[in-house]
Amino acid sequence: MALTALTLLLLLLPGSTRGDEPGVVQVVVQEDSDAILPCSPSTKENLELKAFNWIKENDSQRDVFLYQSGVTSTGAEKFRGRVSYFTDELKNGNASIIIINATIEDSGNYICVFPQLVPEERFHVELVVGASPKPYFNQVNFRGNRLHLQCVVRGAFPKPEVEFQDSAGNVLPAEEPKVLESGQRYTVTLSTTLTKTDRFRCVSKQKEIHHETFAEINVGVGEKNGKVDNRGSLVAVFLGVFSLAAVLA
Repeated sequence: MALTALTLLLLLLPGSTRGDEPGVVQVVVQEDSDAILPCSPSTKENLELKAFNWIKENDSQRDVFLYQSGVTSTGAEKFRGRVSYFTDELKNGNASIIIINATIEDSGNYICVFPQLVPEERFHVELVVGASPKPYFNQVNFRGNRLHLQCVVRGAFPKPEVEFQDSAGNVLPAEEPKVLESGQRYTVTLSTTLTKTDRFRCVSKQKEIHHETFAEINVGVGEKNGKVDNRGSLVAVFLGVFSLAAVLA
């Protein structure tokens, strides 16, 4: 399997850090996409006849992938059939793995271990799998000269910060958000009452994964109908010292 540009960039960042944890590389992906966990020993030596293991910290099913001189096995049941490695890159010292169709439950801290190296080497990777549904306007009601808006973000992870903005980008006052947690997913409902005509935006921000998405509505107080536009998403994923940005229509 050929290396992707993303993998090459990650492998060129042996000193990448996350926050105040030196030596930890953070990988951020969206749910149902493939996650590449980078790993390469400092020696960059041929690994075809060596051994390396991938484990997940603080997990009862901690064994992820094991390699020993060409023999491979997947440990925990939840990873079986979902983990692969770069066969042709072992000779270049690349012990990276791919987790196919990553889920929120795959999020966590992973360790790549080279038990035969002296001294033993370990490579730490934090995987964050995000679920980023777009917000939508659940209620658009008029109460006299006041406009009541309610916005919902359903099934997100990590928990999003939700806010209303006017067309100038000003944050509008709103009620305390209602948060419902189910498993590792969050549903956030935010309400506000307005007295002006404008194009309003409901914005969902997930700072941990550098993701922002929004829905818009163009409506004025006293109007009977509002036009809702649920399009719009801005994604920025930062890995080490480089970034990937995309605008989703």
